[in-house]
Amino acid sequence: MRSVGRWAIDLTMPQSLLLALHLRDAAGLRPPLSPLLPDLPPLDPPATKLRVSGGDLAGLEAAGAQWADWWAESFPGGPDALTSILPPRYPGLHGRPELRGIAELGMDDAVAWCERAREMQRRVVARTPSALFETNLMTGVERELGRRLFPFSIGIVVLPVQGAHAWDVLGTPVISLGLRADRDAYLAWLHDQLVAIGRARFGPVTPTERS
Repeated sequence: MRSVGRWAIDLTMPQSLLLALHLRDAAGLRPPLSPLLPDLPPLDPPATKLRVSGGDLAGLEAAGAQWADWWAESFPGGPDALTSILPPRYPGLHGRPELRGIAELGMDDAVAWCERAREMQRRVVARTPSALFETNLMTGVERELGRRLFPFSIGIVVLPVQGAHAWDVLGTPVISLGLRADRDAYLAWLHDQLVAIGRARFGPVTPTERS
């Protein structure tokens, strides 16, 4: 989290969402899209494909629908979401037998892949630190709006999917790790977020505030 007294920017990569996305890609699921589930690209690095003896995976259509339901219940991915998808009980997959079967087959690979994704995230943060840039950006946004903003925080979900993308998921900002890795693109996106927050939460600037 980047916190400077009056404001905070918190970028998180929830483990539960990473595990779920790996299961999606590993099994080749095509979950139906919704306001809570944008069309997220494949993972980067790619998921390890699930292999089963004796043929192809069964029940993929049902598992995809169950996956979408789990995502809608679990986004943006707090501690309860992580517990819900973990063995041995998989409590969040109760009543979702096809998805649970995929989780039982693929969870070990998903956990190992998450470590790779975390390491990639650490390299991105080390290569393109943004703390000072975010502070300077906040100062510029306040100058642009003509006022100091009241205390606020913005929570951003980061996902290691292919490309540089951003989504608004019912008010929760979601970005790809590729966007975060491009500091100029990330700061341009963050600028728009901060301006929107300032205008939405604090209304139009008055002449007195400009003086």
